Amino acid sequence: MLTISPLKNLTITDIRSLGRNGYTSELAYIPVPQPDNEHIVFDFRLTTLDKPVHKTWHTSDEELDELNEVLAQGHSFAAYEEGGLLGFIIGEERQWNNTLYIAQLTVAATGRRKGIGSRLMQAIIQHAAKLRVRLLELETQNTNVPAVTFYKKHGFSVSGVHLKLYDPVSCPGEVAFYMTYGL
Repeated sequence: MLTISPLKNLTITDIRSLGRNGYTSELAYIPVPQPDNEHIVFDFRLTTLDKPVHKTWHTSDEELDELNEVLAQGHSFAAYEEGGLLGFIIGEERQWNNTLYIAQLTVAATGRRKGIGSRLMQAIIQHAAKLRVRLLELETQNTNVPAVTFYKKHGFSVSGVHLKLYDPVSCPGEVAFYMTYGL
């Protein structure tokens, strides 16, 4: 039976036990500037890429230390089944703008598309409501269509775009999407 519990600590072994942390996508949301006299406005066109994007993230010791500092805030959750870690969501409270930032959502490669991510997202949304923050926020990539689709399904919308966050040499065509969920 799947259980969701507060997450207090992560080890490199925990992260490695989940398998590949990344995504593959043959699609991308391409930002298209729209005419508007008062604001910079974008529409997003879902486009098939010439070649699929394969991204994999590896967690360094320094990044693990940073994640554990955020975990100490007490706004993170893990999914377990029979004592085994199946995924986690890490929330970082940002008092300066009254938000809860989702620093990372990871589900085991073998557990994807089984509702684990949805259960973790529900847990952090309920937690954020109790905190009385105004927004949940996160950043993802326009090429990470599976993530954008998942977040939209859970009520998030694109609220900002950073066209130059990623290195165009190592990440050609990649654009940062900032997504928010209003509480």
